[in-house]
Amino acid sequence: MNIKNTILLLMVVFAFNKVMAQNKNELIVFQGTANSKYNGEYVHIYNNMLGKMHDSVQVVNGTFTFKKSFIEPGMYSFYSGFELRTKGGYAPFSVLVDRPSTLQLKADMESFSGTSVKGSDAQEIYESFSEKINEERNKMMDELVSKYGKELVNSRNPDTSSQQYKDLERDYKLKKANYDQHVAEQLDGLIHKKPGSFAAIVLLSRNSRILSLAKLEELYQVLSPLYKKGYFKEGIVDHISGQKRSAIGSIVSDFTLEDPQGKALRFSSLKGKYVLIDFWGSWCGPCHVAFKELRQIYSKYRGDRFEILGIATESDRNAWVKDIEKEKLPWMQMLDVKGEGNVSLKKFAVDKYPTTVLIDPEGKIIGRDLSVEELHKKLSQL
Repeated sequence: MNIKNTILLLMVVFAFNKVMAQNKNELIVFQGTANSKYNGEYVHIYNNMLGKMHDSVQVVNGTFTFKKSFIEPGMYSFYSGFELRTKGGYAPFSVLVDRPSTLQLKADMESFSGTSVKGSDAQEIYESFSEKINEERNKMMDELVSKYGKELVNSRNPDTSSQQYKDLERDYKLKKANYDQHVAEQLDGLIHKKPGSFAAIVLLSRNSRILSLAKLEELYQVLSPLYKKGYFKEGIVDHISGQKRSAIGSIVSDFTLEDPQGKALRFSSLKGKYVLIDFWGSWCGPCHVAFKELRQIYSKYRGDRFEILGIATESDRNAWVKDIEKEKLPWMQMLDVKGEGNVSLKKFAVDKYPTTVLIDPEGKIIGRDLSVEELHKKLSQL
């Protein structure tokens, strides 16, 4: 090896070691305080966007600390072991982190979602936006409760055939449309005002479903290139792709997913039939309420020209299979595993559950989230 190549190699090694040293020193530090009566209890942290496993530390002398290598901007979530143990569940507290930094948490161990944080500008912007739109949402729900009563509004198993429920559903849709318009306007203003904030891309990703395709693409272009990478960028891009592919009149491209027996099932095997795709999940309460009406539709129209296809977005295959058996669902089922190959999002822009899509015998999308009355009207013409 000549001297020139030797020097070049040494320069490369030096640069590599320097980068590794920098990465090692680039930390996110979460310094937490809690009431000392919770000494010995655990605080848990996770970041699903980076695929990181849970970690936990004990509260000692009213304090706890997490140190994590900074990889990319993301959202870190926390919960209390005490809350999980005493309440049988937990509501996480999430923090946006866009750079190596030290953040201070003041923990509420009984209800960790009530925790406060300092040290993240992105988090402050996110919380300020959320507070404004939550006020509007609470106002909307208070009006519905005042008119229809808390029991009906919060019911997990309402009588969907009752006139009162139908009136509630109609009013909710009208109020929700106004609420979504308000959120869209607030989001437009925030992104144009602070396009360089990490909070902007997070909020756009989380509210992409309420925007038209044109507005979503416009706002995405306004965002700083600095954050157009990683988890939130992929979610927006997938949603844009899904909206384009699932517009009324679009032809559904073929896809293959597994059925409950683990066998590959191709969507094209249903060509020649009207197909109502029901996007659902075993974890989704409203999806189970909707099964009642789907059973009625399936019983009335099933045959050579009509089929229902359930596509469940799941992270737990066993829970999905058990739920199908428990509900005794008679129509075809596919499993859409959460993650990179997500058909529901990338092909159909599904981000709320349940969602239904009606497809004609040639594979053309002719309806989305049609009401029961609209479905009966279309299917009665078969």
